[in-house]
Amino acid sequence: MIRSIYTKIFLWFWVAAIGATATVMLVSILSGSQPIGQRWMSLAIGTYARGAVDIYLQGGKPALERYMSEVESSQGIRAALLDPQGQDILGKGLPPETADVLRAVQESEKTQLVAGIPWRGATRVSTPQGSFVLVAQVRPWRLFGNSTPFGGFGLKLCVALLSTGLLCAILARHIAAPIRALQIAAKRIADGDLSVRALPAIAPRNDELADLARDFDRMAERIQALLQKQQELLGDISHELRSPLTRLNVSLELLRHGEMDAVERMQTDLSRLDILIGQILTLTRLQVHEGQKIVTTVNLRSIVEGVAEDASFEGKKEGKSVVVAQADDCWLTGDPALLRSCVENLVRNAVRYTRPQTGVIIALTRVDRVGAVSARLLVADHGNGVPPESLSRLFEPFYRVSESRDLGTGGYGLGLAIAQRVALLHGGKITAQNRDGGGLEMEIQLPLKESAFPTRT
Repeated sequence: MIRSIYTKIFLWFWVAAIGATATVMLVSILSGSQPIGQRWMSLAIGTYARGAVDIYLQGGKPALERYMSEVESSQGIRAALLDPQGQDILGKGLPPETADVLRAVQESEKTQLVAGIPWRGATRVSTPQGSFVLVAQVRPWRLFGNSTPFGGFGLKLCVALLSTGLLCAILARHIAAPIRALQIAAKRIADGDLSVRALPAIAPRNDELADLARDFDRMAERIQALLQKQQELLGDISHELRSPLTRLNVSLELLRHGEMDAVERMQTDLSRLDILIGQILTLTRLQVHEGQKIVTTVNLRSIVEGVAEDASFEGKKEGKSVVVAQADDCWLTGDPALLRSCVENLVRNAVRYTRPQTGVIIALTRVDRVGAVSARLLVADHGNGVPPESLSRLFEPFYRVSESRDLGTGGYGLGLAIAQRVALLHGGKITAQNRDGGGLEMEIQLPLKESAFPTRT
């Protein structure tokens, strides 16, 4: 069985081209359709008729007999020339099945042609000596030359087969080459080379196969980026776990030596490990099970007000406040626990970095646009902001601005990553920008559905 797609395409195209050509030729020959059929026969009979009459008038029967024999042997035309009295000049009789066309030309005095197997025709030639009639029978398969194997029709057939084969080979290669390039690229990716790209191997072209190569390259780039992020994530997790585990080992040694103060230190490190592992599990679930969430109707306003109240209470000891400047009713379908986690991570992050004796401003507004309704949540603090080059990386797991890597102020760098995953899971987005007056402003946009709005009576 043939496995090569190139060979399959080549053979199918070649067979189809040969079959179509042979069918057209056969139909044209057998039906006498234009231009191979009736036009050729009309011109041929007229030409041979005039030639036969001229030769007979100049050379007599011997010359006419030689001419007729040559025409029959070279062109496959068997003919008889009738004199003005209607007698067969050579006395060989009419060609088979031509009586009808002779009768028709005698009655109408016009050239008569009948397509079939074989072709039949008759034409009248007027001379000063009277009107001659040529009656002919044509074998259509002799139109393309003599019957020698390597001459005439045989040579033309070989040329036709070679030319169509060459064209089909070029076309098959044009189609199969990009597929082979994609196959090679896929094999290299399977072997671990994620840097390979398929499009450079098949350019230049602008068709569906090129689009497929572009999509393949985007897939490869996505896989490469995900694996790179996975490796970075594993490295960050290892880094974050190593420090508390090291401190736990030290505390355990101190405890063995009777220093009971190490117990409190161990409890602190265990609590941090518990928080870290919980955040890692939450982030993993959001990344792996993006479609699995509890869907219910929830008012985002109640979540925002509850989170603001808790955060304000926790920030009192440092003189930090949380103020809800505006809170519109924003009903949406989603997971209440995940939405609260999203809002809480943003608000707690703002409380952590806002300066003492300052406040965090929260504004929840319902935005009506043509054809869409959305909730817009702004959380602004009065801290130092972040460097502009760090704004795009704030939502990466374990990323922390260098000035804040101390766990005493910065956390683990997972809260904003979780908030972004939750926003994306609910069809929204989250952005960050520095405020003109200092501090950082976080913005969440979540789509609302009119069907989720409660009916007011």
